[in-house]
Amino acid sequence: MRVDELPISDRVAEALMETGYVNLHPPQAEAIPIALQGHNLVAAIPTASGKSLIGYIPALQMMVEKRKKVLYIVPLKALASEKKDDFDKYTSLGIRTHMSTGDLDSDDRNLGDADVVVATSEKADSMIRHGSEWMDKVGLVIADEIHMIHDPGRGPTLEVTLTKLMRRNRKIQIIALSATMSNAFDLAEWLHARLVESDWRPIPLKEGVFCDNQIEFADRTKRDVPPDKEDIWSLIEQAVRDGGQSLVFVNSRRSTESLAVKFSKRMGEIAGRQLSRADLDLLEGDGETTETGRKLSACVKSGIAFHNAGLTYRQRKYVEDNFRNGQIKCIVATPTLAAGINLPARRVIVRDTMRFETNYGNSPIPVMEVKQMCGRAGRPGYDPYGEAILVAKNQEDADHLMQDYVNHDTERLTSKLFNEKVLRSHVLGLLATEDADSHESIIDFLKETFFGTVSQLFGIESVVDGIVSSLVEEEMAKSNGDSVRVTSFGKRVSDLYIDPVSASILKHAVQKIDENTSNIAILLVAAMTPDVLGMYPKKSDFTILDATIQELDDNDQWLVDPYELRDYDPEFLNSDLKVALLIQDWIEEMNEDTITSTMGIGPGDIRSKVDMMDWIVYAMSEIAYIFNPSAMKKIRPLMTRIRYGVKEELIELVSFRGVGRNRARILFNKGIKTKADVSAVPEEVLAAIPGIGHVLASKMKEQVRGKAQPVENISPSEEEAMLMEMAAEYGEPIPEPIAEEEPKKVSKKKKKVEEDGHRQTNLFDF
Repeated sequence: MRVDELPISDRVAEALMETGYVNLHPPQAEAIPIALQGHNLVAAIPTASGKSLIGYIPALQMMVEKRKKVLYIVPLKALASEKKDDFDKYTSLGIRTHMSTGDLDSDDRNLGDADVVVATSEKADSMIRHGSEWMDKVGLVIADEIHMIHDPGRGPTLEVTLTKLMRRNRKIQIIALSATMSNAFDLAEWLHARLVESDWRPIPLKEGVFCDNQIEFADRTKRDVPPDKEDIWSLIEQAVRDGGQSLVFVNSRRSTESLAVKFSKRMGEIAGRQLSRADLDLLEGDGETTETGRKLSACVKSGIAFHNAGLTYRQRKYVEDNFRNGQIKCIVATPTLAAGINLPARRVIVRDTMRFETNYGNSPIPVMEVKQMCGRAGRPGYDPYGEAILVAKNQEDADHLMQDYVNHDTERLTSKLFNEKVLRSHVLGLLATEDADSHESIIDFLKETFFGTVSQLFGIESVVDGIVSSLVEEEMAKSNGDSVRVTSFGKRVSDLYIDPVSASILKHAVQKIDENTSNIAILLVAAMTPDVLGMYPKKSDFTILDATIQELDDNDQWLVDPYELRDYDPEFLNSDLKVALLIQDWIEEMNEDTITSTMGIGPGDIRSKVDMMDWIVYAMSEIAYIFNPSAMKKIRPLMTRIRYGVKEELIELVSFRGVGRNRARILFNKGIKTKADVSAVPEEVLAAIPGIGHVLASKMKEQVRGKAQPVENISPSEEEAMLMEMAAEYGEPIPEPIAEEEPKKVSKKKKKVEEDGHRQTNLFDF
């Protein structure tokens, strides 16, 4: 079937064909007409088979012809950016696309003029909690990668969000896109949807096992691989010399780096290239070079790269983009890369099917995750076939991999909602948005979730009673018989999108904060909340950890007693304290290279911890406003320092868009310390300061004169454009300011728990 044979408007058909969509694949031809008739739909088809178009065409028709909005829900921020780029191709239809994945304490009223909003499930739920009026105009919801509903971290939020949307508007249309799975019919039953299942792929995929220099595929065909003392390299080299690219999946961050570095010299002989100064600056760390960044740039120069959560967003995006354009021939990655991002290769190599799990030790990776990795094999339009190869240690292992992975069905999808720690936040959210107002209505809501569809809800009453009792005890709700109402405090906690237990910890802490409270005491209590993952303390860390605890004891600086907190294991204290010490080093302007080396983490880990602590300390300030406003004087400056990684003296300078911690320190050391100083100095003098340049100097002058947009209104794309403009201007790395004192050394990583920052415990461990 052709696109122009579908029951869609000529304008939509023409726009689709102009972007290259002419003939539909068989699963698309089956699924799209069902969606265009207005039915709910679950499409379970293999990766790289064109799932996205099954959502795009009904979405375009909904916006252009029915004049209703579309909400496109994705599991990852990186995937949100990819989907926004796809919809931006249809601006000729007058479609306005917005991406919303950031601030969870915002109703995003500026999205009212958007036709399609691309958001993570957390952001979508947050907008519902904030009462975003534009959501009432949504006619179609597309839930991409819905099989991720089985993930303990993000799954419950997606499940609750879709249930809320369906209950609020019984006429809303839901299109759920998924990889193949064994119980897609359960999802279809939950969503009251038609089900389309298919094994069709545009590029044939052969899955097999490598052992003793030979690949044996599931269809019993075999392929010899030139012998080499490094099995993984022999598989990579064969694919690259055949004109393809490779993705190698391993179970730890450390392995991604070590393998890429190990193979970089040999890959350089095949695919080496020169990098521009701008490329090197970005890869090495955008002005604050780190050891990880230097390793990455050396690998990329050789045509190979590693990809893991320890990299910054810009580093990961560079690797992905340059793999797509063929400049990078091989990526060694953790499984996160397989989670929906469009990054296919001719050959996928899965080295590890075991990984370390906290409290369990080494455990087998689920079949579904391995199939997700395998599904990346085969680039439509480039490769005549795709090969997914699991690497065996010996023949016995080869038999196991063939039987338990290659020839095995994926696990059944199950809900992860029935967990008190997960449910308590969502129960509070239901009360705050008036989706429920009693014990009975909470349970009625749960009956309409995926969990309620596939289970009998045994024991749910006692769990709900326990959650409501704890919310009442912490003054987040009031109960009168069966009736339950949220308090103003509870509504604020729901809007802040934090765990109610986190809010309880912060509430008790802010009441003790005064002008003598130390920063480390505030940072520690923020790190002790369940919303912040701790870091595994190594033996070498305990000297400073013990000294800090002793200091808190001596000065009576504890804001909460860890032995009195509900659901808190005091054994986590050192791992939480390590996070607090990392942030303390960050706000004292310790350079990133020192932090990464002493902590044993990557630059992306710093940003991850900074972002989470920034959010929790912001929540602390909002709770302080209710219970102890005077504490805000202590907390608010700390928020800015955490966000930018600066000492207090630089707070005014980092308020300028484009001026980060490095540039602010350079300006300060040059005697430019305030906005008044920026206003007074001639623009050409400002531009001549190392790392500033004419573009930034002009923007700073505009802001001083009040002509620039406030920093909080700047979109990520605008910020990226300005950074690119600045990079093009001076094309040199920003000089590292000379440290005023020797930075103190700290430690290395884990907790509730991140296995020394290197091993992933599930698909979404960012």
